[in-house]
Amino acid sequence: MRLGQGTWPVCSYTVTPNAKSADGPKGPARQGDLPERAHAVLDRLAGLEPELRAAAVVSDRGEVLASTLDDPVWERFAGDFVEALSAAGPGEIDSSHVATGEAEVFLVSESGFSLVAVTARFVLASLTSFDIRMSLRDLVGEAEHA
Repeated sequence: MRLGQGTWPVCSYTVTPNAKSADGPKGPARQGDLPERAHAVLDRLAGLEPELRAAAVVSDRGEVLASTLDDPVWERFAGDFVEALSAAGPGEIDSSHVATGEAEVFLVSESGFSLVAVTARFVLASLTSFDIRMSLRDLVGEAEHA
């Protein structure tokens, strides 16, 4: 996968879930006013991650619910990235991290949503992944209680 002029993946890993979080008593998160909630989650994530370059929330149907960039190319990349990793199987994708020479790409999926984020190179991957997962869980929790 080529992310930009002159950048190539230098390392990556993908984790499939052993045990995913429960969908909650009402099943998977409901749609409702999800785009507004997804934008709020991305705003909070941007506050936690000063090296964040772009982020998007993608539904299990491949729809980009919110993005930090108003750029159709970025939104298509985010959706295609989720789709490509999901198709790589086996099983559902839990998380992935790809490091390039110039950036790092993170993906976390949970309860029918995925959050894709691109950061500057050499961020603390474990902390960034944690922030992304907690941001996504905020969205799932808000949607379940809507």
